[in-house]
Amino acid sequence: MTGSDDDTDDGREDSDGSAVLILHLDPDETVRSRLADVIDRTADDVAYEGTDDAERTHERLSEGDVDVLVVEPDAPTDVTDLVTGADVPVALYTSLEPNDVDPAVSGAADTLVEKWTAEEGLDFVVEKLLGAVRTAAEAESRFTRSFDRVDPDTQSSSSFLVYEDGTVIWETTTLEEIFDRRDVSVTLPETPNFYKQLSAALTHDPEAIRTIRGTDIPEEPTRFTVPTADSEACFRYSEHEFPETVGPLRLVVIEDVTWSARSGARYELLELLDRHVQDGISVVDANGRVQYHNESFADLLGHEDMVGEHTATFMADGELASGQRLIQRLRTTSQDSGVIDMTFETADGDERTLAVHFSVREDDDEYEGLVNVARDVTERRDHERTLERYRRLVESAGDPMYVVDDDCRVEICNEALASLFDSSREALDGARLAEFVPEEAVEQTVAALDRARETGESATCDLELPDADGQVRQFEATVAGLGDTDAAGSVGILHEVTERERREDELDLLKQVLTRVLRHDVRTGLTVVRGQAEVLAERTTGEERQMAETIVDRSEELVGTAEKARAIERVIDSDEGRVTLDLRSVVNRSVANVSAVHSAAEYDVRVTERVPVRVHRAFPYAVENLIENAVTHCEDDASVTVSATADGDSVTLRIEDDGPGISQEELDVLDEREETPLKHGTGVGLWLVSWVVDRSGGELSFDTDAAGTTVTVRLDAGDAGDVA
Repeated sequence: MTGSDDDTDDGREDSDGSAVLILHLDPDETVRSRLADVIDRTADDVAYEGTDDAERTHERLSEGDVDVLVVEPDAPTDVTDLVTGADVPVALYTSLEPNDVDPAVSGAADTLVEKWTAEEGLDFVVEKLLGAVRTAAEAESRFTRSFDRVDPDTQSSSSFLVYEDGTVIWETTTLEEIFDRRDVSVTLPETPNFYKQLSAALTHDPEAIRTIRGTDIPEEPTRFTVPTADSEACFRYSEHEFPETVGPLRLVVIEDVTWSARSGARYELLELLDRHVQDGISVVDANGRVQYHNESFADLLGHEDMVGEHTATFMADGELASGQRLIQRLRTTSQDSGVIDMTFETADGDERTLAVHFSVREDDDEYEGLVNVARDVTERRDHERTLERYRRLVESAGDPMYVVDDDCRVEICNEALASLFDSSREALDGARLAEFVPEEAVEQTVAALDRARETGESATCDLELPDADGQVRQFEATVAGLGDTDAAGSVGILHEVTERERREDELDLLKQVLTRVLRHDVRTGLTVVRGQAEVLAERTTGEERQMAETIVDRSEELVGTAEKARAIERVIDSDEGRVTLDLRSVVNRSVANVSAVHSAAEYDVRVTERVPVRVHRAFPYAVENLIENAVTHCEDDASVTVSATADGDSVTLRIEDDGPGISQEELDVLDEREETPLKHGTGVGLWLVSWVVDRSGGELSFDTDAAGTTVTVRLDAGDAGDVA
C-alpha cells in the first residue's frame, strides 16, 4: 500500500519489522502521483510519502522512520543541506543531466535515477529506490568479498598424538576420515602406524615423505597433495615435539587447505587477467556507483581511481538515460546482458565512445548492479559518422563515386559506379577495388591518395577503365582521405573525360595541321602571290597597277599575321621560365623596327636609363606589336610616346598614341579569352601581346579617350646583374 503527501501506509517490512518507507520531495505533483500509483500497484510491502514541503521533509527525517529519501535536485529549497544532513540513503530522481546537478548534492546522494515518462519504466525506478535501502544495509559487496582469500583458520583440521614409532594414542579425526571428506582416491593400509599410512598416500611425492619421516621435526609446515576422484586435495602438515617430561610424543596437525589453495590460485589468475586484459572492466552497484574497476578502464577515461563515484559523473549528457533504459529492458526480458555504445568524458575533457557490455547482477531476482566490459570504439564511431555524412553525397552524385576503408574495400558506392562495371551496389559492397578495377588503375589511385594525405588536400590522377562492353574509357579520378591517419579510409569520384581527351587529341592534330599550313603552304603561297603582284605592278599603270599594289600590301599583311600566329604558338608551347631583359634596349629596338616601316610617324621614347625587368623571352615581340598597333590605327601621321617608371619591385611601361584607340569588341575578345563567329578580333597581334604579358607574370590594361589610347604593362623588376 502507498500514501501520498503526508499519508503513509504500512507495507513492506525491513529487518526490524517496520514498513519500508520512501519519502519523496518533489514540487511536481504529477510526478509524485504517478510514482505513488505504481508503488501502490506493484509493491504491496512499501509505504510511500510524497510532498512538496521541505520543512515537512526535515521533520519526517528527524522522526527516524524514513528508509530512503528521494529528492528532486531542482526543488526550490536548500537541497544540499537536506541531502548532506540525511542519515538515510538518498536517491536523486530528476530529469536533469548528471553534470547539471550540484556536485555537492550528487556527491552526497547514493544513486541517481532518471525521471521516466514511460509507464513501463516506473517499475524499474521503484526497484532502484528499494535497491538503495538494500545497498545501505550491506556494508560490503559480494564482488569485493569475492576477491578476499579464504582464511586458512576456517578450514578443517585434525590433531594426532603420536609416538616416535608412529603409534597413535589420541586423535581428533582419523586420517581416513579426513581423506574421505575430499574423496581421496588413495587406499590407506590397515595399520596402527600413522607414518606408514601417510607414506602410502604420498608414494607419488617422495620429497614430502622424506620431510615427514625424517629424524628431525620439520621446522616449517609441509604442504602435500593427494589425488581425488576429479582432481587433487591439498593439505598442510606440521609436527611439534613435547617437552621431555611428557615423553617421546609428537603432536601432528593436518589441515585441509584445498579450498584455500584453489581460491588462491583463482585469485592469482583473476589478478593476472584483470591486470593484463585490454578491455576495461568495472563493477557498478545497484545505485550506479563504481565498486571496482581495472587499470584498463581507468586508462580509457584518464582517471586513476573512480571507486565510489557515480557512473553519471563520467558520462556525456543523455547517456545515463540510455544506460538505464537498457537495464530496464534487460530486467523485463529473458536477456541478462546487452551492448550499448556510450559517450564518456575523459579527465582531460575530451569525449570517448565506449562499447559497453552490460551484465546484470541479481540476487533472488533483486537488481544488484552491473558487471561491465568496455572497449574504446571512438575511432569506429567517428568513422561511422563520417560515412553517414558521405552516404547521401555519394548516392546522389552523378559521376561514379565510392568510399573505401583502409583495406580498399567498398563501404559506400552509387549506382553510377555499379553501372560502370555492369554490377549492383549490393555486389560491390565489401569488395576490394582490385576485384573490379585494373591493377594499374588501383596503383595510380593509391599513389594519388598518398599525395592527398601528404598535402591534406584532394589529389587527381588519370585512369583508363574498361566498361561492361570492354571499351576503354578515360577518367579523371579525384581522391581524398577520410581522416588524419592512413587507416581511415578514402573517398573517390571518377569524372569521365573520354570525349574531352578525344577532343583535345583532335585539336592537337588540328593545330599541327594549321601550323604546317601556316608555316609552309600559306607562307609559300603568299610569297608567290606577292612576287607575281610586284611584277604586275611594275608592268602596269593606272587602275591595274593599283590593284596589283593592293595585292602586294594584303599579301604582306597576311605573311605578318602568319608570323604572329607562329610566335603565339611558340609562346603557348614554351615552358621556359622568365628572364631578365633591359626594358630600354627592348623599347629602342622595337621602335627602330616599327619606324623602318612607318617612317612618317613621330616616336617619343622617354626610357633613357637601363630598366631591368623579369619577363618571358618573347616580350620584345609584344612591345613591338603594341607600338606597331599604335601607329597603324592612326588615320593621319601618328604620334607615339613610350615611357617607363620603376617603383620598388615593379616597373610600369606606358605606350600612348593620339589615334582613335582600340575598339571595345577587340578588348572584349581579350577579356573573355574566346573567339566566336559573332565576336572576334581584327588580328592576332593583341592575342600575342596578351599571352606574352601573361607568361611574363605581368598585367595588361587599355585606356581609350578622345585624346588617344594608353596601353599600360606592369611587370616585376629584375636585377641589373642578371640582364640577358
